[in-house]
Amino acid sequence: MFAYNLNLKQMKMKNSKLLLVLLSIFCLACNQEKKVEYAPFSARQAPDKGEKAIVHGKISNLHVYPHVNEVILTLPDFSLTGEMHLSPIDSTGEFCFEIYPVVLREFSLTPIEDRLMIAPGDTLYIEHDFSDITNTRFSGSAAVLNQQITRFRNKYLGRYIFDYNLSYLEFKEKCDKQLEETYDKLERFKDEHNTSELFNLWADKQVRIDYYEGLFGFPLQYFFRTKEEFADKDKEVYYDFLPELKATIDNRMILTDYYKAVSRYAFLETFGYNPMPEEPKGLTMAESIESLTSDPTNPFFSQFAVASKFSVNTQTNSTKEIDENEELFNRLITDPFLRSVLQEEYNRVRDFKDNPVIYSDAVLGNKPLETTGVGVDFQDSVNVVKHLVGENLGNVLYIDVWATWCPPCIVEKPHSLALSDHFEGEPITFIYLCMGGGHEKWKETINKYNLSGIHRYITEEEWQDIVKRFSIKGIPHYLLFNKEGVMVDFG
Repeated sequence: MFAYNLNLKQMKMKNSKLLLVLLSIFCLACNQEKKVEYAPFSARQAPDKGEKAIVHGKISNLHVYPHVNEVILTLPDFSLTGEMHLSPIDSTGEFCFEIYPVVLREFSLTPIEDRLMIAPGDTLYIEHDFSDITNTRFSGSAAVLNQQITRFRNKYLGRYIFDYNLSYLEFKEKCDKQLEETYDKLERFKDEHNTSELFNLWADKQVRIDYYEGLFGFPLQYFFRTKEEFADKDKEVYYDFLPELKATIDNRMILTDYYKAVSRYAFLETFGYNPMPEEPKGLTMAESIESLTSDPTNPFFSQFAVASKFSVNTQTNSTKEIDENEELFNRLITDPFLRSVLQEEYNRVRDFKDNPVIYSDAVLGNKPLETTGVGVDFQDSVNVVKHLVGENLGNVLYIDVWATWCPPCIVEKPHSLALSDHFEGEPITFIYLCMGGGHEKWKETINKYNLSGIHRYITEEEWQDIVKRFSIKGIPHYLLFNKEGVMVDFG
């Protein structure tokens, strides 16, 4: 249970919500008994994505941001980038998307709103004014829910940022207090705007997941600053929110933050509670899967956790774990939404491996007509990676995108040194593109780890191009090119 007291009204709400959760879990458990036959992932069948939804709209006062000429719709999924769709903005400011969301699901619409919801069969028309960006208007079947979400998000940020000098439990106490205050604000918002049941469900989930994310994120940052790990007596108290997390994430609606929260949970189950584990627990695949499915209270959460674990493999452009455990995987993952998004990701990886030239040409700008889902000008002279590839044809290129302020990037540097030593004398060039932290610290890091190869401290313009071109969501990020200049791996 959460470590705070609710007033009577909130207690009643919480009890009713708990009842709804229990009922949904009961229904979900019953549904699991219905055996559904699915083709194996290796068959690479196109998933059944259900009914189409239409998202369209009009942007006025385009002259305020004259460089914006397209809208990007992203449906978050188990990939690093999400399922991305592009629509040009025509001369009247209009844009249009036809998508297949599978279930009620969040999506982002750049540069308009970063959290909206759509369901199969929905229509959503959006009016957005670049000179008044906080007053987006909606119409269509999904209008009410999205109008209420947008109004709430204009007032609510959901951030849990406190002094990292606090201990683990002091930080948790602060988070508990902020969560209580947030629920008070949410109740006032509901009363003022006579909100819908769908909004109430969404808001409860979003507020809770923001709280979980704050707690998941603090230990690693605290450890980097203090080198202090959890005391054994603190771990159970700090992570007492995990049962609530499992109850929050169900298939009534799919939020963007489900992916990160479940991924963090799967990481804890695999590596334990220490903020910087040296190695996994040493579990076999079967043991690892069992640890993620040991709680029968929410089958959807268990399936999501298993899918999240396997998606780590596909995010590195490999299907090895799925292929080697396909029978187990087919038996465990039965939810139609999870099956759909995982099949899409599996097909993407296999298609890329079958012919990496198509994607490589597209992101490098060798064939600008190829569609990539990234918004960059492929004729731009700041295409630094393309220039490096052209200058080093005949060699394999290993490119490390990093920054001096990024702790995981620094942790990887000894391994990069070992890798370059292992391939010494081979036609392999190691390239390090540093995107920030200061020239002095950059040179100091290179010297500290005795890194050979090509080093570039890239400009802000070059960095922005690389991020968009290769859809980089975090660093360190790696690119691998063969001797012919084809990108054969990335991530």
